[in-house]
Amino acid sequence: MTAGKTTWPMVTMWGRGALCLALVPCVLAAQPAQTTAAPATNAAAKPVAPPPKNKKVEFTGSLGFSQTNGNADAMAANVTNKVRYTFAGWSLQQDLAFFYGEANAKVNTNFWNGGVRGERVVAERVSLFVASRYDRNVVQGVENRFQQGFGVTVRALDDHANRLNVALGGSVFSQQLTPGSVAKVSRAFPAARAAVDYRRKLTDLAYVQQSAEYLPAIGDTASSFFVNTESAVVAPLSKSIGLKVGYVIRYNSEPPIRNSIQLRPMDTFFSSGLTVTF
Repeated sequence: MTAGKTTWPMVTMWGRGALCLALVPCVLAAQPAQTTAAPATNAAAKPVAPPPKNKKVEFTGSLGFSQTNGNADAMAANVTNKVRYTFAGWSLQQDLAFFYGEANAKVNTNFWNGGVRGERVVAERVSLFVASRYDRNVVQGVENRFQQGFGVTVRALDDHANRLNVALGGSVFSQQLTPGSVAKVSRAFPAARAAVDYRRKLTDLAYVQQSAEYLPAIGDTASSFFVNTESAVVAPLSKSIGLKVGYVIRYNSEPPIRNSIQLRPMDTFFSSGLTVTF
């Protein structure tokens, strides 16, 4: 009886100890779950900022002017603008560039280039477009020239700092030369078109942009081609106003002959002035 009484408490204590040892891992495993649940609740409580809304209408315009008087009289002005409106996968764009200059009461620059363009997104980074353009370059012997174009644009690169668009298509030209000017190209002619447009953001408001297009004539004027480029650098003065420096090149492989004088194939236009963006 004495041995039985002594043995029973020991067995009871041993059973209780085993039960406690068995419960320890369960308690330890349950404690991390309680501590990790609190941060998850806090993280879920933090408000998430909504993504920035894309602008439906974007406008950029620039103006430059200079004048010299005294031993030489000269004046130069340039005006450019771009408007873009987007809706439901469509994009409508309008742009204009105007350069005018006089020296000693004689016009030495009179250049217009403007157009409208409609573009429709058909797949990720791929869109189709139709465009109509007008340009006038009296110094190069072009009284007026109309261009109707179409093609496809691919956004080859698009990240927070870089954007590169590549376009392929075709155009139909019709032109009228200045009095006394003749050219090898016919009055109306078709042409192929390849173009690139690259933009690099330096800051949220400053950027550099380079665009170029190659237009070889097709058919009986296949030896003629045009190359047009535009370079621009914009440095901000405020959120909406900045300084813009631009350089435009217009190259015609077979320029007109005016009054028996062969005109030069390339004209360049340098501009600087204030630009407004909103």
